[in-house]
Amino acid sequence: MIRQVIWCAQLVVALSIVVVGAAVGQVPIQGVVVDAETGEPLPAANVQIADTYRGTISNADGRFSLEARPPVTLIIRYIGYASVSLRVETGQTSRDLVVRMAPVAIEMENIVVTDENPAINIMREVIRRKQEWRADLETYEVEAYNRFTLSNDTGIVSIIETLTDAYWDDDDGIREVVRSKRQTANLDLPAAMPAAMLVANLYDDDVEVAGHRIRGVTHPEALTHYRFTLEGTRVRDEEVVYDIGVRPRTRQRSGFVGRVSVLAEAHAIIDVELRPGDAFLFPPPIKAMDVTYRQQFDNFGGEYWLPVDFRSTFGFEVGFGALLAFPRIQFEQVSRFSGYEVNVTIPDSLYARDESVTVDEASVAADTLLDNEGIGVPLTEVERIAYAEIDSSLTLDQAFKPTGALSRFARMSMNLSNDSRAGARDSSGARRLRIDPGFAPALWYNRVDAVHIGGRATLDVGRALRLSTTLGYNTGPERSRDRWVYSAGARVTLDPPRTVGRPATWLEIAYGRQNLPRYTSGRYGRFVNSVYVLLGGLDYFDYYQSEGFSGQVGVDLESAPVAASLHYAAQTHRSLSLSTSYDIAGARPLRGNAMVDNGTMRSVALEVRLGEDGDGTRAEIVSHRSIVLRAERSDPSLGSDFEYTHSSVSGDWALPTFYRRRLLPNTLHLHLVAGTTNGTLPTQRRGIVDVSMSYYKPFGVLHTNALLPYEGDEYVGFFWEHNFRTIPFELLGMRSAARNGYSVLVFGGHASASYGGGATPATSGVSGRISGHHELGVSLSGILGVLRLDVAARLDRPGYAVGFGFARLF
Repeated sequence: MIRQVIWCAQLVVALSIVVVGAAVGQVPIQGVVVDAETGEPLPAANVQIADTYRGTISNADGRFSLEARPPVTLIIRYIGYASVSLRVETGQTSRDLVVRMAPVAIEMENIVVTDENPAINIMREVIRRKQEWRADLETYEVEAYNRFTLSNDTGIVSIIETLTDAYWDDDDGIREVVRSKRQTANLDLPAAMPAAMLVANLYDDDVEVAGHRIRGVTHPEALTHYRFTLEGTRVRDEEVVYDIGVRPRTRQRSGFVGRVSVLAEAHAIIDVELRPGDAFLFPPPIKAMDVTYRQQFDNFGGEYWLPVDFRSTFGFEVGFGALLAFPRIQFEQVSRFSGYEVNVTIPDSLYARDESVTVDEASVAADTLLDNEGIGVPLTEVERIAYAEIDSSLTLDQAFKPTGALSRFARMSMNLSNDSRAGARDSSGARRLRIDPGFAPALWYNRVDAVHIGGRATLDVGRALRLSTTLGYNTGPERSRDRWVYSAGARVTLDPPRTVGRPATWLEIAYGRQNLPRYTSGRYGRFVNSVYVLLGGLDYFDYYQSEGFSGQVGVDLESAPVAASLHYAAQTHRSLSLSTSYDIAGARPLRGNAMVDNGTMRSVALEVRLGEDGDGTRAEIVSHRSIVLRAERSDPSLGSDFEYTHSSVSGDWALPTFYRRRLLPNTLHLHLVAGTTNGTLPTQRRGIVDVSMSYYKPFGVLHTNALLPYEGDEYVGFFWEHNFRTIPFELLGMRSAARNGYSVLVFGGHASASYGGGATPATSGVSGRISGHHELGVSLSGILGVLRLDVAARLDRPGYAVGFGFARLF
């Protein structure tokens, strides 16, 4: 999980690249903007070329740089200072200009006292006017520049810069063409990166923060969502600027906190500084998070108020107390937009492609554009030193080396080089066929196999072919043929998709001999069961041997997402015997292994998956949305010893309920398993409803049964859990508990199962038939950052249970 969190943080770096195109053959104009009285630099001063849409901003040291063809007039603006008009003539030295800006004091205007907050009147007019001009804004082209700086608690780790031409259409969204990129020597990122579409426009109705949509301060319903207060006035270009404080109406409501500055006569926002409010809480292990957005807007003499820049800081820490802690991760983003062309015709070819970001190959191949003066926002002195000193030896592993008892098992890594996808290119530029081997060890323990030692080897050949083989040795069985298990298979992807969203058709075949669990659990895997058995618990599964052929063909529609597959099996099934009763505690002899219905199994099955492809064993921690429908038919006409039709459904779903605009809204999680049979279902094909493994009680199991699962030909299990997140603690004023990620959940489980013919499961002690099992419970989640404590009571008969599970993160 730590690696996933850190990888997500790294992905934010890679995907936050915004672009600019640079004019060619122009004169660089450089300078510094300072306070005329103190000499202090003025960061983010707005520098515009008069009567154009072109301009830039000053960096943190007050320095600016842009290209232009003199003679030009520069207009330098900074709220609270008298604007400066600077003429640059042809042939005039245009380097190291010093722009001294004089502060301008303004007395607070007399406000007419009414029954309404004056800030409400101001923002109501801002919203009204925005709706008018925004309705007429259909398209634009813009040059954009972005710099992203990644730091740890000691200094800069890496820098990424990009330039693109960006195209925006009100109906079709953003397309970008990358013209140049530059980065420190320790990174090797691909040229085609999403960029402008990830830069927040704080004038929008809704603003995306960390994948979550927050209602903007100019949303049509902003007046009922936010509290606006008039905090003061300043001046720009001899016009009054209102500084208006922003805060959600309640601390539990998702929204921004900060300031917006409104140009009085135009009733337009020209500057904002916002951060997500108190309701923006990430769950552990992410902590100490802070996000700040700053942005300026200008109409460039026209009617549309467009972004001039975007500056953000995004920092957080990841850790589990003394067990594991990473250095603070800090991102700083500086963007500027220049050269808008508004309501122009955008080439249809840009939207005919599947890719939203393309690369100007010729420009990037001879990429020196960002080395030119006048392109982008100048580097600060600290950034210049970082570019000069950082080399390929400074890896992210080193820069974010964790501390703590578990530090040796965790590390940060980044693999986003140009070789990371379809294969590298050789010296002639032709793409090589990628050969990618892999190996995963397999180790488990149960009462039939005893200790299993083995592994799975894979070989990926390009995009289309995966070869796989497994080999394992079981120490328990007496017969040598039961000790060695193996399989070999191949998966061929027909017409592999080259873009996200296109369908993938695949064919898979395999042959092998495996000792398998008699039923499939939706919540427990072999590793968890191994630990449970070794510590003295009942082996959760029964086992049988399957030898033979299996095959499947399917199609995966990622854009839907829907997947369908047709399966065929021709196998021999055979019962296995108990081989060991060992456990570390020596608690008790293990139960016998249930017999199965021996014979030849030949069957066909159709499976349809709706929603995300995922592992149900992780649904306890991460919200999952998937429904799987399956129908299997076995018949003597296929050469089978069995005759039945078994239909089943399983799924997990998450539904936001209250506080939907929060980063983590209150959520109702649902889990369903159900099956029905026509004919005589062999024992090894029965379905189950999961129950607890002693005190371990993940979501999707019955808490008040800690023995063995309910099984049957006909079965149904329905589980629900409502996560109130941190809201109860926030309402009680317990902000510390909320910041530490404590949350409250209520849950319930309901099940029924029955079976007919076939082997009697009583030989293995399986819970078997149940006409109705009903329970309710409550949980406290977030203990030690990763655990939850559950208390449940059975409703259909006396009984209760106390246990633990893992905290739900998302």
